[in-house]
Amino acid sequence: MSDTSFVGYLFSFMLDAAILAGVPLAVATLVGLIVSIFQAVTQIQDQSLSQTVKIAAIGAVLLAFGGVLVAPLMTDTQVLFDSFSATRR
Repeated sequence: MSDTSFVGYLFSFMLDAAILAGVPLAVATLVGLIVSIFQAVTQIQDQSLSQTVKIAAIGAVLLAFGGVLVAPLMTDTQVLFDSFSATRR
């Protein structure tokens, strides 16, 4: 395995990991904004409300789209393992 191919694999893994983490993070940010606006309008000052809603939203996103988000990482891992076996020959 050459240095350039290793850097390519590393870049691919990091990009896939950023996408995997970015989707739930974006959902949590959006849900947090909506809940905070709701709390400001209704003057509810309960901190556990926003955390509970965010955790539920992240769980729902991971249940709904977890397989789609993890598929590129699985593919990259398979390609990496295949390239290791080709390098050893």
